[in-house]
Amino acid sequence: MFHRFLFCGFLLLLGTSPANAQARLQQAQELRRQADAQAFAGDSAAAIASYDEALRVSPHNLAAEIGLAQAYRGVHNYDEAKRVLERSRAEHPQSEKPLAALGDLEIELQTYDAAIAHLRAALAIVPSDVESRNRLAVAYQAKGDLDSALAQIAKVLARDPKNALAYYTRAKIYSDRNQDGAALPDAMKVVELQPQNPRGRLLLGKILLRAPQGESPEQTKERCRRAIATLEPLLEMSAEDSETLFLLSRAYECAGATEQAEKMLAAFEASSKNDRETKENQTQAKHLVQQANELALKNDFAGSLDLLQQAIAKDATYGAAYSQLAKLYYSAGDIEKASESISKALEHDPYQPDFLYVQGKIFEKQGKLDEALGAFQRTTIVNPKESDAFFEMGVIYEQCGDRERALSAYKKAAMLSPQDPEYQRALAALSGHAARP
Repeated sequence: MFHRFLFCGFLLLLGTSPANAQARLQQAQELRRQADAQAFAGDSAAAIASYDEALRVSPHNLAAEIGLAQAYRGVHNYDEAKRVLERSRAEHPQSEKPLAALGDLEIELQTYDAAIAHLRAALAIVPSDVESRNRLAVAYQAKGDLDSALAQIAKVLARDPKNALAYYTRAKIYSDRNQDGAALPDAMKVVELQPQNPRGRLLLGKILLRAPQGESPEQTKERCRRAIATLEPLLEMSAEDSETLFLLSRAYECAGATEQAEKMLAAFEASSKNDRETKENQTQAKHLVQQANELALKNDFAGSLDLLQQAIAKDATYGAAYSQLAKLYYSAGDIEKASESISKALEHDPYQPDFLYVQGKIFEKQGKLDEALGAFQRTTIVNPKESDAFFEMGVIYEQCGDRERALSAYKKAAMLSPQDPEYQRALAALSGHAARP
């Protein structure tokens, strides 16, 4: 049951003596190690709960704050990740770590000016931080300020001559500028340092396939053979993606291997066709689900169901189609099919708060209150702003006679959505009941 993460017995009633302070610190460290292990195992929701617990035991723990933000990124809750890091930056003004983490987050969000500002601030505190300087170079490159990116890369390589990311970024910049003479040695260095890095091999293959002026026929064949040797391992690494197949077809052709070139070209065309059809089907599936939602609002169960089945036929990995199907079956009273559908939705997106909430409602309808409580708590772990989930938790706690937790959950729901009259009524009713002698 997921609610064990919140009430797993770690909180002790400790005083403020030095011995108890040390006990709290050890407790927080144990919780953080647990959270680190959960994050490493890919269970970001459990990691969030454990990091939160560590911070309740020992507030302002920098490592736990950074870990919590990373775990929120793992469930795609970027607003909460940013909030945690901003708070951490205020609490630890002399540390570069929150700033570096904010910079990395802003790069992911493609807000490069903000990323640059955070990373420059981090480097002002610790100029020797190679990782932050590498991120800064990437942010400058993404923004299009290539000279500034190259300046940062030079500083990285002066400190760390074997830094593969720095070589890759510089090779990419030179390649985009058609400066293949400068790009080639850097791309070769990337493959030398990280032979299993598909991006490095792909970049080197592209550079090798661009012919320099004045090249002899024999030099051309040798260059293309090198491209083949660079790109062929990608067939296993990249599951024969379209770009690799296209580049290999060109490499075989210029190396004089006509039969293999034709084979690769045919595979490329088939792969490209499949890619196009997959993207088209994904787009159509989204439109079908939107149309199904509109029909559901008009109480057209049969029409909505038909469109959702069409959406799943187009894209069997689209979790929103299964979630909407679950809602439809739930409304129709077919709880078994609703449960099957939401389980499929969560297989494809286990951290989608809406899916988790729907699962909780289904468990609640089935009378599985422990499972429902776990689903709602997992919803609020992934997104602490889900007021509906807090309200449902209050309902369950109240049914179970746990007035204290019910009151706390209702208060949280009402605080998040103060305009919701149902939340206010539930809170007022329970508060009044609790106030009676």
